[in-house]
Amino acid sequence: MARHPLNHRIAGALRAEAGSMSVLAVFVFVAMLLMGGLAIDLMRHENERLRMQSTADRAVLAATMMRQNSANATPTQIINSYFAAEGLTAQLGGRVSVVDDEETGRTVTVVPAASVPSLFMGLLGVDSFDMVTPARATEAVAGGAQIEIVMVLDVSGSMGGAKIEAMRTAAASLASSLLTDVDPGDVAITLVPYDAYVLPPSGFLNSFTSVTGSGACNDWSIWNTILNSNLLPTTRVGCPTDSWRTVRPFQSNAVTAAAHINSLQAAGTTSIDLGVRWGALFFDPAMQGAIAQMITNGEVSNVFAGRPYDWNTPNVVRAMIVLTDGENCCGARYSQPAQDTNTLSICNELKSRGVLIYSVAFQAPPAGAALMQACASSPSHYFNASTTEILGVFEGIGNNIQTQALRLTL
Repeated sequence: MARHPLNHRIAGALRAEAGSMSVLAVFVFVAMLLMGGLAIDLMRHENERLRMQSTADRAVLAATMMRQNSANATPTQIINSYFAAEGLTAQLGGRVSVVDDEETGRTVTVVPAASVPSLFMGLLGVDSFDMVTPARATEAVAGGAQIEIVMVLDVSGSMGGAKIEAMRTAAASLASSLLTDVDPGDVAITLVPYDAYVLPPSGFLNSFTSVTGSGACNDWSIWNTILNSNLLPTTRVGCPTDSWRTVRPFQSNAVTAAAHINSLQAAGTTSIDLGVRWGALFFDPAMQGAIAQMITNGEVSNVFAGRPYDWNTPNVVRAMIVLTDGENCCGARYSQPAQDTNTLSICNELKSRGVLIYSVAFQAPPAGAALMQACASSPSHYFNASTTEILGVFEGIGNNIQTQALRLTL
């Protein structure tokens, strides 16, 4: 059958249109390829930059640590080891500066640099992406950065056996680490053992102006503030008075602190709220008079005169470590929900004032673990540990506290 001339013209137009669309499709494909390639190249660049920057930040902080490292490595050696571990020695290129100054302290600077080859952007003449990730950290001079730590440690009956042995080892190791090779007064550690109650130092409750009842221990009715604690109403109550239960404020001697920790035993039930409330006392400047009296009595070193520091005192790192293997119980003081509310009220007040809270659920039940998570300063400040893990957890906490006294300046 012969085709009509009009059909020939239509078919030709369609073929021409198809050819034009093919050319357009090629251009669109190339454009998409370039855009996708740019995204991939930029992602590779950013991943490498973040890896280099993170390594640089961690390395300079480690190199300016306040205390001597166990291997006695130099700052440059520490920097080199961090970059070698990440396979970034070439990127570091030996660009390390260490300056020790009596007035400003130690300053460590690194300037790693790299060039990331492009996979796709070479089509546009971009063969590589250059990057530089400088980092600098300055260690506070002696007497500048002050660290105040309170360890709130569960000594209830369930902590017996391997648990309390592991906790004593971990806590004593942390105390020895932080109190060794530092200037007097730069680091203070307060020990607050707790079970159903907390046993204050002898005569400590005499510093409170609104006290009723009788007994060696006490309890509170107001939980939503940590200010002016000595003015808040408190009620004396009876409790066991074994010396190992006693709160030990502002310890500065590594051997003495470790001896107090190693004397801890396990007995009684669990009042996490009281432990945390007593721990908060030693950040409250209103307790300076009570500490002054302990200095007069020879129970606290005179290097801690004027402690706890006023809240607005600069260069003070405040940290609380809270450990429990249980949960609030057992209804003698308040119901468990009320005790949990009390605990979180104090934790939130401390966090709002810049106190770092490291919480440890030491093989604790779900309710106790949830409370520890809520109390911690952040998810990274919460730890769920077994007896084999607790030593490493305390070492990590100690290292983290150390870095708080350093500052990144780049």
